[in-house]
Formats: sequence, structure tokens, C-alpha cells
Amino acid sequence: MREIELKVGRGVCRIFVEPGLLQRLHEILPAVLRVSDIRRPAGLVIDGNLRKWARPLEKVLRRVGLDPVTVIVPSGEPSKAMTRAETICRTFARARLERGSPIFGFGGGVVGDLAGFVASIYMRGVPFYPIPTTLLAQVDASIGGKTALNLPEGKNLVGTFQQPAAVFIDPLLLFSLPKREFVSGLAEVVKYGVIRDEDLFAFIEKNVQDVLKRGPRVLEEIVARCVRIKVDIVRRDERDRGRRAILNYGHTIGHAIERAGQYRRYLHGEAVSIGMEAEAVIAMQMRLASLEVVAAQNRLLRACGLPTRMERASRDAVLRAISHDKKVLDGRARFVLPERIGRVCTGVEVPEEVLLEALDTVTR
Repeated sequence: MREIELKVGRGVCRIFVEPGLLQRLHEILPAVLRVSDIRRPAGLVIDGNLRKWARPLEKVLRRVGLDPVTVIVPSGEPSKAMTRAETICRTFARARLERGSPIFGFGGGVVGDLAGFVASIYMRGVPFYPIPTTLLAQVDASIGGKTALNLPEGKNLVGTFQQPAAVFIDPLLLFSLPKREFVSGLAEVVKYGVIRDEDLFAFIEKNVQDVLKRGPRVLEEIVARCVRIKVDIVRRDERDRGRRAILNYGHTIGHAIERAGQYRRYLHGEAVSIGMEAEAVIAMQMRLASLEVVAAQNRLLRACGLPTRMERASRDAVLRAISHDKKVLDGRARFVLPERIGRVCTGVEVPEEVLLEALDTVTR
């Protein structure tokens, strides 16, 4: 088992990565839970597509002395809403969850965001333990302490910072993902290679067939490497005031594409993949990156089975969505743009005509 520690402030988040970890969770939890957590009611938030796991997880929690209160939430972005968070808080309040009661989140990024947000505000903050079940959540969303909810005006506009007490990552859970959802998560893996780790980028290229076959060893390797990259970035900039911005590569346009498609046309990773393509084109147009960089990224995204073009849609809708992005400052969107594989620059203002040309390039 690989254990990676994220130390920020006075706290430590312990991140465990191991194929088959879920089968040993009852052995690991006693060493992770605070003594004061035992014999308390505990919250358990589960994605609706994973309801079959409710009883096995409840059994594990009871085995270590907790009394689980389970909430099953519908899958999909609409669950990341203030009304849903309030419903969960009220359920936990009626069940008499206390100030030290831990909350567990079992699911992908939506459940991680929602359960993490609830844990950060319930009783002014209780311990949170995500168990991410998607590739996107394992390599990115579950690490770093960000939580987020959506508003009608835009994605992730409401949120908090609260580091999990521990994160439990079992790459074998990825075998149950539909192919499209697994491939979608690879966009974030490729992103890490582009923004920070040229060797990881090359490793994915070399082993792309094993990755797509979901070989346990290669999955463990790429998940652990991505986690270590994010841990290093978050350690230096927990509150997203500087260097952590590099994690937004592909997301400014990606989030806009998601919103323009009403969160139904594209999965998050698919939209990010198209966003990375567009933002690489912008970097080339602004003479920050060469054609070879754009081509290398495009080649790997396509090898992973990810889209780099979007269906023709209202360009104005994408532009309006960008204007609501949380990274907008003084009414202008700031972009993360690649300079080479393994290095990006942040806070770049992009002329509207360059942005429009890039959007035209990625529209078929």
C-alpha cells in the first residue's frame, strides 16, 4: 500500500492508494479514526448508482464501532445544489450526528464535492473521509480539500476549503466504471502530465493500451503519481491563491462547454479534453507554445479515446459561460496555457478574437 501525506497548516491528510484497499478498510480505519470518533453516529453519502454498496459499507463502519446514517443522492451534477446540501444536513441533524461525527463520501466527484461541503459546514466542520470511485475523483477531485456546489449562474460558484482527514483510494473500483466514464477521467491524468510532469506524459503514451485495459499495476502507478503531483501543488498553495491555478488547465473553456451543453452533452473529462485542445491552440496563437506541443497533446488525448472537437453549438453560449467562470477577475477570464509538455503559465488574459478563433478550431 502507498501512503501519501498532505501536510497543510496544523493538519495532515493521509491518502492511501492500493488495489483491493476496500476489502481491508475495516483494518485501516481504526488506525485513522480519532479515538473520539468511535461509538458515534457517522454520516455516509453514496452515489445513487452505487446503492448496492450501502449495506457492505454500513457493515464496515459498524465493525469499527460507528453507527452509520446513510444518504443516497441521485447521480449527476444537479445533486451539487444548495437544496441537496440542506437536505443532507437536516437528515444528519435529525439522526443526531455530533460535532465529532465523521462523514464518509462514496462516489465520484459529485458526491465528493457534496459530502465534503456538508462536512465542512455541519456543526462548523466535522471530519471527512472520501472514498472516490471514479478515476477523475481518485486523481483529482478527492485531493486538496476543495468542495463546491453549482448555481444556475455557473459551476462550482459556492464552496469551501476543508482538508479530508484521510482519503481511501482503491483503483480496483475503476473496473466497474462504464468505458466512457473511465476514459473521461483520463483527461485529468493527461492534464497532470501537461502541467507538471513530462515523464508522466511519456509514461501514459508508452502504456496507453494497458491503461485502457485498466491493468491494476498501471492504474496504481498513474493514480499514485497524479496524487503526488497534486499533493505537492496543494502543499504550496492550499487556498488557490497562486500556483494551484495550474490545475485549472483546460477547465476555463471546459466548464463553459459543460454549461453550454446543460451538463448533459459532455462528461466533465470530455469537456476538459476539448478545453485543453482549445487552450493549447490559444497558446500557439499567442506564441507561448509550438505546434509540436499542440500536436503531442492532441495525439495523446485521441489515443486515450478522448474528444478534441465539440459539436457545433452556440459560440455565444460558451462565451457567456466563460464570463461566469469563478476565475474571472475584473470582468476578464484568466487562462492557464501550456508552454511545453510539463510546464504552463497562469493568469493569461486572452484577446476575444483569439478565443473565438480557438473555439472555431475545436468546433466541427
